[in-house]
Amino acid sequence: MLLRVCNLAKNYEFKEHFYKKKQLVTVFKDVNFELDEAQTLLISGKSGVGKSTLARVLCMLEQPSFGQVFFKDINLFSLNFEEQRKLRKDLQFIFAEQKLALNPYKTVKKLIFECKRNFDVDFSVLDELLKELDLDKKLFALKANQLSGGELKKVALLRALLLEPKLLILDELTSSLDLQSASKILNLLKKLQDKTGISYIFITHQPRLFKGFCAKMFAM
Repeated sequence: MLLRVCNLAKNYEFKEHFYKKKQLVTVFKDVNFELDEAQTLLISGKSGVGKSTLARVLCMLEQPSFGQVFFKDINLFSLNFEEQRKLRKDLQFIFAEQKLALNPYKTVKKLIFECKRNFDVDFSVLDELLKELDLDKKLFALKANQLSGGELKKVALLRALLLEPKLLILDELTSSLDLQSASKILNLLKKLQDKTGISYIFITHQPRLFKGFCAKMFAM
């Protein structure tokens, strides 16, 4: 089993005013699912039910309030920071809003080659991925804040795929992409899954676009 989520819950505490008592807000609770290698999971639900927060917990960007997440039988939240960092190559996350995720003042080239500095990455597939994603190398000289939302999403996907992760979590991948671009990228991801056994979790409001995947469904 690649991923096992057990009784996961996330709460936040906040004060409406400084003189009032803290209030507890439950974002989600009792989340349970499993995902094996080469499988796909679609997570759906109305806005505000905690789908993106769940993704951040799965990627160790936030701590759960309760429950456990096992990745390759390793309890992620029993690890220290350095042990978690070593697992990030295998567990990647594409944010829904890349303008908030990528450094706007770095060039595309620097953003991509950060992968090589931080991890042992084989760049021999770079040109092939650029072609598959319809990304021109002329973009390398531009800063992230000069790119469109669709271009930023493709750059983020390129960076993640260069790491050859075991699990890729994608939050609203098809937003900011036209239908043709979205279909081409989904075809690429399916081809990579068939070839490498990568697993995907898609958070989406458009499950019909993923009919090419034999996907499990999880509604929040």
